[in-house]
Amino acid sequence: MGYKRLNMVIQEEILRLKSLGHSQRKIAKILGIDRGTVIRYWDGPPCESMSPQPAWALLLDWEHIEKELKSASRKIIYGELKESYSLPSYQAFCQYLKNHKISRPPEITIKIDRTPGASIEVDYSGDSIELLNPATGEIYSVELFVGAMSYSGRFYAEFTLTQKLEDFVTAHNNMFTYLGGVASYIIPDNCKTAVTKVDRYDPLINPTYHDMCKHYGIVVDPADGYSPRHKPNVEKAVSYLQTDFLARIRNKTFTSLIDLNRELRSWLKEANAKIIQGRGQSRDHFFKIEMPHLKGLPSSLYEIYYFKKAKVHPDCHFQYNKNYYSVPHHYVGKEIDIKFNQSMVHAYYNCERIATHKAMKGSYHYCTNNSHYPEKKFVEVNYHLAKAKKEAILIGENTTLLINKLINQSRFPLKILRKVQGILRLKKNFDNEALDYACGQALEFNKLNYDNIKRFAKNYKNIPESSYKAPLRDSKLICLQGGLHE
Repeated sequence: MGYKRLNMVIQEEILRLKSLGHSQRKIAKILGIDRGTVIRYWDGPPCESMSPQPAWALLLDWEHIEKELKSASRKIIYGELKESYSLPSYQAFCQYLKNHKISRPPEITIKIDRTPGASIEVDYSGDSIELLNPATGEIYSVELFVGAMSYSGRFYAEFTLTQKLEDFVTAHNNMFTYLGGVASYIIPDNCKTAVTKVDRYDPLINPTYHDMCKHYGIVVDPADGYSPRHKPNVEKAVSYLQTDFLARIRNKTFTSLIDLNRELRSWLKEANAKIIQGRGQSRDHFFKIEMPHLKGLPSSLYEIYYFKKAKVHPDCHFQYNKNYYSVPHHYVGKEIDIKFNQSMVHAYYNCERIATHKAMKGSYHYCTNNSHYPEKKFVEVNYHLAKAKKEAILIGENTTLLINKLINQSRFPLKILRKVQGILRLKKNFDNEALDYACGQALEFNKLNYDNIKRFAKNYKNIPESSYKAPLRDSKLICLQGGLHE
């Protein structure tokens, strides 16, 4: 049987009276304690030895229990063991675990007071749950997304197929809808879908994630790398999910993500309504206090967009996904940012939107706003068009005629610039004579596109004129009507 630890003041008094020369019996009488207690503390605090294990403890596989405690709470483990073994009370079971567990040095922490509605923390738990595809028998893993309000602790969780950007953003949309409002700040982990460059002082936020936060009017404040205490509430929520919900379903088999999330949503309702130990109220109770401080949701959910850079060609177009989209002519030669999804393409320069187009399907199509072209007087002295005309003269007469015809027949000459440059670039593959011959053929048959000119140039052969003449035939072999001609 273990002994109760003696009060530190009495321990010091035993040593003080000992130094004054009092006997053990005298000290026990003076302090009103048992003589055996004085003997135990006579040379200072005794080394705490482990008390003999009770009979029920000898029956248990403690190595297995230690492993299970990493994924399930003590209460769940106790309930499962109670079905097979005769155990003492839950309090005695916990006390036994406490006395026989390797102690760790205490960590010093500082409590931070949270302001209602100020921030929300998000993270992936790192736990992969396996689902079974009943049609194929294939087993695949899903990820657990968690978000928690910093003041009330009310949390949201959802299983997603991956941690990729699309699933990450969808989980945020569902989380804000579940909470019914938006905090002032969001504190994500340093995953690539949220932070593309980790830096303690100046992290680089993923542009799509930043765009989503702009849509909801929330500021991104990522946690420092490897610092879980910068987001303690979501870490607690993750721990709670791991030791309670995941422990409850660890022996279940799910065949769809919908069924798994349905069970999780049911558990969330109970977990947020449960009284928090040490706070005396539930997370739902504190969230009611926090709710008036949240910002309202926008009229629509965030529609995911992607971002990349592009350079504006001299024809006033930039290329995206093998199609061409126009921007105002004074951005020619500049690098712009494009924001796009399956339906729309937006062009930005220095954070200012300069053009918007519907996304085109297929390849090598043009989406042009004619107002983006400059006035005709600027086109006439355009450097790129003038350069193209000079290059055509050096190649030959037919090429000059074709290039001038293409430029002059267009209402907006710059619109034809890319095609003109493509034709002139054929001189890298063919000599001037072949290319000029091809342009002549294109003019003759009125087929002025790049593919036809390239085909004509391939068919051109610089061979002696005599080889084009038909071979002489023997008149005796020519068959005329009525028989052989003699």
